[in-house]
Amino acid sequence: MDVLSRAMMCFCLMGWMTLGWSHAAQYTSMNMKRNIDKLKVHYKISKDQLFNGNPVFPKDTFEDSERRVLMSVVLDVYLSIFGQMLNQTGDQEMIESLKYVKGKIQDLQKHYFLGRTPELRTHLQNLWAIETSDTTVQGKALSEFITIYEKASKLALKFHLKKDNRRKRRQAQRLKSHIM
Repeated sequence: MDVLSRAMMCFCLMGWMTLGWSHAAQYTSMNMKRNIDKLKVHYKISKDQLFNGNPVFPKDTFEDSERRVLMSVVLDVYLSIFGQMLNQTGDQEMIESLKYVKGKIQDLQKHYFLGRTPELRTHLQNLWAIETSDTTVQGKALSEFITIYEKASKLALKFHLKKDNRRKRRQAQRLKSHIM
């Protein structure tokens, strides 16, 4: 990947990281914003490249449980990108900013997101690599299907009940507030 492409990707990522979330200002410290601003100046790309209609991380339409897994992987991608940038710069100020931002991402991941992301990613890659046209795989899959289907159904019911319970709690709270 050439320098211009890397810079464009970095700038898009940082733009998404600082501007993409509507509530980002609530959680992003001034120190983090300053470091990102320094990096954006250093890795500047043109407005045409930045606003080309192709965000690096498009908005998702997933549910919260799915978003948690997805966000954990997105943070891993950021760590990889910032690691690459760190290895490719000699500018001490950029090194310090990149280390700061990487440290904040690692803290966020450690405290709030799945700690088993590498294992999950490996598991997903193994699933995607299954040779679905192989007759042995097909036969084994058939013999495991009922067990897997039962697990999936149980999980689906669990999520449905959680949603239903949340709805009931909200209705009870609204009823309480109207009574008082």
